[in-house]
Amino acid sequence: MAAAAKRSARREPPQIVKSLRGAGRALAVPIGSVLLAFAVGAVIVAVTGGDPFKAYQALACGGFGLFCFGGEPSVLQLANTLVVVTPLIMAGIAVALPFRAGMFNIGAEGQLIMGAIAATTVGIHFAGWPAFLLLPLVLVGGALGGAVWGGIVGVLKAVTGAHEVVTTIMLNFVAQWFLRFLIIGGPLQLPGGSSKSSPIGASAQLATLVPHNSQIFLGLPGAVYRAHYGLFVALAAAAVFAFLLWRTSLGYEIRAVGQSQRAARYGGISVRKTLVTSMLIAGAFAGLAGAVQIAGVDHNLTDQYFTDTTGFDAIAVALLGLNSAVGIVLSAILFGALHAGGSTMQSDAGVSGNLVYVLQALILFSIAANFLRGLKIRLPSPGRVPDTPAADAVSAAVASEIETDLAADDKDTA
Repeated sequence: MAAAAKRSARREPPQIVKSLRGAGRALAVPIGSVLLAFAVGAVIVAVTGGDPFKAYQALACGGFGLFCFGGEPSVLQLANTLVVVTPLIMAGIAVALPFRAGMFNIGAEGQLIMGAIAATTVGIHFAGWPAFLLLPLVLVGGALGGAVWGGIVGVLKAVTGAHEVVTTIMLNFVAQWFLRFLIIGGPLQLPGGSSKSSPIGASAQLATLVPHNSQIFLGLPGAVYRAHYGLFVALAAAAVFAFLLWRTSLGYEIRAVGQSQRAARYGGISVRKTLVTSMLIAGAFAGLAGAVQIAGVDHNLTDQYFTDTTGFDAIAVALLGLNSAVGIVLSAILFGALHAGGSTMQSDAGVSGNLVYVLQALILFSIAANFLRGLKIRLPSPGRVPDTPAADAVSAAVASEIETDLAADDKDTA
């Protein structure tokens, strides 16, 4: 028996091997989705008469500053990518957090817009305040604006059962047209201007990583670099998201509700409160993205927010990042590089920058196909009694215990 135990222990793989296997299984879907998307994209480019190798070389140059053989400044390309990545991280978190609670937040775009509106309003009306007071107030104001917009969805979901997909889509339109009302003949319109608001005060603006002065940085004037300190705000938001999800009781409640509302309710968790809180926090992250975009890049509201797609791109960022903080940061870098590199690909390789959107759609399609495959495995065939899924084992145990307790109560009453 002792020899058999030794052989069994010898066959047991080390913990690090188990961890690597688990990480490999977790990363297989997102990495496979990206590779499949780029492979199909290469076929599309080749069939339409382009050179896929040259296209992807130009895309890498424009997105990451790599393989730039045409004289493009690599650091500038990377800086432009960071500008796109910054709001994507926070908006991706705004989508991922409700996912963890079992909700689909398609309203990150509307929440981002409301955060931008709130931040701009604060930055204009308190323009004379010092930076150490005004800049935090602008960011907090943007977060509050997004939280209010997200909280509406949470309350409707908890109180009336209204589906968050419908309400968030509708609120996106409300936010977009409210923005237009404010800047086109509205109270925030720039006097004598068109389709834009007055600029926020200089003390409400985030500093750029490279100072905008007459000095030359890596062969270029400092004014051409747009990357700003909002990047660190985004990374801090990702750290807060990870801490909230895995190191707090609220994070446990969010994950429990997402796994099974029935089991969470039996465990003493208020499902309604958790749903509302999740949407409030998610809206705050999206609103913070809008505030950072105003404070770091645009400095005023413009009509471009009406056609902005950051909140919708965040859905792909969250899905590809598996709703985790590290995954969201990495997928935001990928999508930011794709968007930033699209123009370089078009100018250097002669391939339309719209290929970027094709790649993004293919990545989403691949992830969704894998999800539907997993759903199909769980669905029973006609005429067959479904087995209890492993993911619902807790719910089944809870239901059994409740039925036992009710039966005992009925027996005692009798």
